Amino acid sequence: MSTGKIIRVAGPLVEAEGIPGVKMFDVVRVGHERLIGEIIELRGEVASIQVYEDTSMIGPGAPVV
Repeated sequence: MSTGKIIRVAGPLVEAEGIPGVKMFDVVRVGHERLIGEIIELRGEVASIQVYEDTSMIGPGAPVV
């Protein structure tokens, strides 16, 4: 299980880096609240994640597992 970190939050879209081995459509846990999200785009080391819950309590630096 790899742990990355959030670099940007824009509503339900979260960008994270440092999650080696992640693939399109993988399900991840976002933030200390462990919100459920799905990888929708990969650009090099940056993964775009669609989060299916309220993201108002997470921010840059929070973990992504």
